[in-house]
Amino acid sequence: MSGYTNPYVLLQFPELGEDVSVLMRNPQLLPPSEVTPKDVPLDDRGQPLDPQQAQEAMYEVFARVIVAWKVYDASQAAPLELGDDVDPVALFESLGAAQTPQPRLGAVTVENIGRMPLRIINRVMEEISRVADPQ
Repeated sequence: MSGYTNPYVLLQFPELGEDVSVLMRNPQLLPPSEVTPKDVPLDDRGQPLDPQQAQEAMYEVFARVIVAWKVYDASQAAPLELGDDVDPVALFESLGAAQTPQPRLGAVTVENIGRMPLRIINRVMEEISRVADPQ
């Protein structure tokens, strides 16, 4: 069979849940235009003038390379109402018993990428960054 080996990268996150995963196109095999974020205005130190705009530009790159995912929306967890003298251990144990299923994130969109756990965002970024700095 001709063609590149490993055109996809499967990222699994067993520390977040037994079935949490992201399938992405292998950044090493993509043209630069697919993994380069659009330009955003920078200040005189080279930092984005609008960090939110820079973040969204990177999330657009993620949306181009992620093929499928099984990721849950943890941002939908109900806020906790705590008293002044809460016991963290007892609270943690009570939350485990009362957990309701978390909804999965829907389609791969810039908005949904912004709702992914930071652990997953960092790992996808590692894969993309490896292309720019292969060491």
